[in-house]
Amino acid sequence: MQRRNFLQASLTASSVAAVGLAASPQTIAAAPAAAERELYEWRTYRLKDKAQQPALHDYLKSAAIPAWKKLGLGPVGAFTEIGPDDGPSVHVLLVYPNPAAFAAAREALEADAAFTTATNAYRTAKRESPAYEGIDSSLMLAFASTPTITPPAQKPRVLELRTYKNHNDDRARAKVAMFNDGECDIFPKCGFENVFFGETLVGDDQPNLKYMLAAPDMAANEKGWKAFLESPDFIRMRDDAKYADTQPAITKLFLEPTDYSEI
Repeated sequence: MQRRNFLQASLTASSVAAVGLAASPQTIAAAPAAAERELYEWRTYRLKDKAQQPALHDYLKSAAIPAWKKLGLGPVGAFTEIGPDDGPSVHVLLVYPNPAAFAAAREALEADAAFTTATNAYRTAKRESPAYEGIDSSLMLAFASTPTITPPAQKPRVLELRTYKNHNDDRARAKVAMFNDGECDIFPKCGFENVFFGETLVGDDQPNLKYMLAAPDMAANEKGWKAFLESPDFIRMRDDAKYADTQPAITKLFLEPTDYSEI
């Protein structure tokens, strides 16, 4: 089986399983319904220091994002870290409308003559002066309750990316269900803008999920979390027996969008 066909079949099966269907030939054939839920790739370009950022920003702004948009991907987010623990990494969020778009994207990008010409120096950087230290990537399926991304309207803004890692698959699925059953709806009531929610299909430290919230500034972010934790709706869900033992290990990353970010 060709790599692209194999990858698409694997993603289709994952999409089917993630929406609670048995992965029979009949349900896999019916997978276009699951494809209405977007796929998200969270990509981290690890850099030695911030001196490497300008070349990467130029690559993303001038070549990569225009090429991705030609393929029908997006919106594309590009972010740098903020806060006392900020590092030099640049983070990119790619939005794929369906598994087929993900499977085809790399080959289509490499077939784009304008892209390959414009990025030749970046893509062929020498060992002694690399463009980056490495690229980490995870692939997510959008939650059923929030099947598409919503770029925040508020500018300027602080973005918070949260990663929730659970200790087993059962409680990870229960935590996703908690979000789908109403937890996602609580954030806007507390002053946040929901951006995306996704369950990791491929990536490190599984089982985990990621989601992004937007707030006008750090003070608003802190105020929003205080309101969220005191919300009767959240307390009711937190104390519901079916969501017991779903408290995850939480990793937080505070980000600001670049001037060319579409999110």
